[in-house]
Amino acid sequence: MLKAVILIVIFILIFLLRRALIPFGIGVVIAYILDPYVSFLEKKLSGKRLLCVMLAYITIIIAAALLILGFADIIAGKISGGSLQDALRTLQAYYLEYKDVLSDLLGFTVHSPDIARLLQTLGVGTVKLFIGMVAGIYLLKDKDYFLRLANKALHLLLGQKTHGILREILFDIDSVISSFLRGVFVDSVIVAFLSSLALSIIGIDFAVFIGCFAGLANVIPYFGPVIGIIPAALAGLAEGGIYKAILSAASLFAVQQIECNFIYPRIIGRSTGLHPLFVLTAVSVAGSFGGLLWMVLAVPIAGILRVLICKWAEKQ
Repeated sequence: MLKAVILIVIFILIFLLRRALIPFGIGVVIAYILDPYVSFLEKKLSGKRLLCVMLAYITIIIAAALLILGFADIIAGKISGGSLQDALRTLQAYYLEYKDVLSDLLGFTVHSPDIARLLQTLGVGTVKLFIGMVAGIYLLKDKDYFLRLANKALHLLLGQKTHGILREILFDIDSVISSFLRGVFVDSVIVAFLSSLALSIIGIDFAVFIGCFAGLANVIPYFGPVIGIIPAALAGLAEGGIYKAILSAASLFAVQQIECNFIYPRIIGRSTGLHPLFVLTAVSVAGSFGGLLWMVLAVPIAGILRVLICKWAEKQ
């Protein structure tokens, strides 16, 4: 009875403090994603865990910096030539002319952003991300300590039998999520290659860079491809007018359709043990009811449900 009360109190506290705990949730996600890379480095560097954690962080920071500097270089080059400013003015003119049509197609109207609120949200998000990154360093550095602590707490609260069953389930869930992340990485690489190839054929400047961005954005189901198309369309608009912008967007749209309907379901379905039809269904249902975040989480959640159902069936 006491254990049940303690568990209820813990869940209530987590619910009440959910906003304050967001940075630590970010830290857990960062630590989980980077742990395989840190473990790989640890084997190569003879067990110097903290050094491996810092090297992993430096790798991610350098990659992000190169991405930002790459976009800055593109924008600076276009501004110096006046092409980006012309492209943005052209884009604004087309938007004003066709905004009613766009509203009908999208189902909502895009309004001018509130700059003050946008900056405030960006500032708060940056602080939370920084705290999450620091928390991730500690979680990665002292991984064994936190795992032992979690095991002891679960053992005391749940008992030996329930704790053993939970460990088996968590092990299977970890396998599903790890396979999902590897599948997402492979899928993104394929999209980056196909997008870069398509834009290079059209003759877009910085085709490889824009293609790599499309591959990264593709991590987000449905909305990711749209985000990936925007830089390609702007580059086409700046270089060759509306015709080249449409051609660039259409080429990436074709790549995304191939990826969404054939590549993604097969790769992700194979990595999570789900049939491609179930993958498509999970993403569609999540998008209908939960929005963007749930679309991202739809497939791993479906994989976790498959594990739980299989475990339940084994006990029957």
